Amino acid sequence: MPTYSGIQKEETLKGLVHDDYFLKFGYEPNIDNIDFVITDKKTRTDLFSDGVGSSKHYLWAEAKKGAHDVFDMFTQLILTCKKTYEKGEHLAPPWLGVFDEVRIAFVSFHDMLPIFNETDFNWNTTPSNHETADFQKAKEKVTKLIGAKVAVYNFGGDDKEIKEFIKTHFSAKVGAADSASTSIKSPITKDNFVQIFIKWVKEVKPFINIPKAEWTEFKQKGILDCDFYRADVMSDGGNTITEKLKIVLKNDNYKFQENISGRLFSSDISFTDGGTAYSRFWNRYERPPALEYRQHIIDRRDLLVPTNIREVKGSFFTPKIWADKSKEYLAKVFGENWQDEYYVWDCAAGTGNLLAGLTNEYNVWASDVEQGNVETMQSLIDIDENLNLLSGHVFQFDFLNDGFDKLPEELKKIINDSGKRKKLIVYINPPYAEATSTATATGTGHNKENVATAHKTRDKYKSTIGSATNEVYAQFMARIYHEIPECKLALFSKLKFVNSQNFIKFRDFFKAEFKRGFVVRADTFDNVTGKFPIGFTLWDLQGKNFPKSIILDVVEKHGKKKFWALSGKSINRWIIQFNKTVIDGIAYMANPAPDFQRINQPYLTAQGGKARIVGFVC
Repeated sequence: MPTYSGIQKEETLKGLVHDDYFLKFGYEPNIDNIDFVITDKKTRTDLFSDGVGSSKHYLWAEAKKGAHDVFDMFTQLILTCKKTYEKGEHLAPPWLGVFDEVRIAFVSFHDMLPIFNETDFNWNTTPSNHETADFQKAKEKVTKLIGAKVAVYNFGGDDKEIKEFIKTHFSAKVGAADSASTSIKSPITKDNFVQIFIKWVKEVKPFINIPKAEWTEFKQKGILDCDFYRADVMSDGGNTITEKLKIVLKNDNYKFQENISGRLFSSDISFTDGGTAYSRFWNRYERPPALEYRQHIIDRRDLLVPTNIREVKGSFFTPKIWADKSKEYLAKVFGENWQDEYYVWDCAAGTGNLLAGLTNEYNVWASDVEQGNVETMQSLIDIDENLNLLSGHVFQFDFLNDGFDKLPEELKKIINDSGKRKKLIVYINPPYAEATSTATATGTGHNKENVATAHKTRDKYKSTIGSATNEVYAQFMARIYHEIPECKLALFSKLKFVNSQNFIKFRDFFKAEFKRGFVVRADTFDNVTGKFPIGFTLWDLQGKNFPKSIILDVVEKHGKKKFWALSGKSINRWIIQFNKTVIDGIAYMANPAPDFQRINQPYLTAQGGKARIVGFVC
């Protein structure tokens, strides 16, 4: 995630913004005192060689260190670029922009054009002096003209939208001639309407004129944030286009449907800031959505309810029933007061559903490799009462590649302090992806590309734990054991690390004490169809040796299951001695590798010679 805070020189900021967002384009750091000019891929020599036609400009922008008012910057840009525009040596771009260390904003050049005809302030006033009366008059005009048309994006939090905006609007097909018809807005689809809602909660909801106490009464009536959001999404010209919602938009104010009774629901609801935040936010998105997406958005209100927002991205999410059950086991092993006595770090947090229900936010950290998941957790902190996290304890971190020097200072101190480290529980449901499977091996003979082989941990621990590095969750376990010694580990995972032939070297390496755990069917997890067990196991990493076996509670059957740790040759080696390469047998038995994922594969066949199976002549 780009971060520009504390940059000492404006030129450095401009170079970084170009490299992070406009790398495929050329840029000039100064043309006629315009700070930042994005061009097509011309050299600077070409740029001035033959006048107007030598280079296409896509953007003229003002750049500033620190954090500044957007309209101050736009006013300075307008005062600066008028002379360039009137000289005509460079065709005006379709877009004007401003950026500082925090944000970037765009507006159509066409929308700004009327300002050049204004005569009631001195155009020769110094653009960088924001305190003069003429500058303030100019700013007033600029704000009135484009105030509701500016699209503002935050660096880091809105990276995907910034890049999508540039990809859509900065091309050879877009120029000054057609800037009048250029849309500044991004489409709303069935794929992004949940993410847009998360941003809406942060940027628009705080300005809806509803006291906090009344939000509670609304919730009791079944009216949530998402009902206001959907009224916005399904609107055109300030009015909701469907009556199928609990709340509709009328003349840019919210109105409850007539079938909702009560004093609080009789009046229209406006905005505390006059609608400024609302207008600025929705200027980034095209409303209403395309026809093919509207019914989906209306029907899928459930996706906007907090417990479901956590499941927007990824797969293998921990069902709430098992997440809650795991907390019961943590309490059984570490005591009823474990949340106050131990620190907790989920280093593969996704959108935080495993951490939902924890109560001591001061002792909990959450990180994920995807910045989008981190943004989702940050947003959920404000809208989901069940997700108790401190904003500063939620961060982007690639556990399989990044160094611990990137961790928050407070968490780093815990890891570096032997006493505190013994009180750290790494609580995770890491990815279950593996580099090989029967399907990929027989189909292509190659590993699944980059699934487990593209991580630094794989290279670091390959010689130590062998082929166990094919499993992503095993890489998590290896790094935690080796680099956070003496901590506690609580994880959901497949159980191959306990009994698989490929994990013999891993078990020699992972000297930990098994404390307790349970096992469930994999197909009780979202998006998992395989017939294999998933275990939740608790380990004290101060153990002397890996146990010869572990006993897990089978919570669905109220029983127990023992899993043995294999140390010698597997049954695969034994069965090979009976294999006969005879082509005229009357039948053959297929005996795939004996693990839980292949329990339905042994069979009799009249045809021999199948790849990756042992054939018996009958």
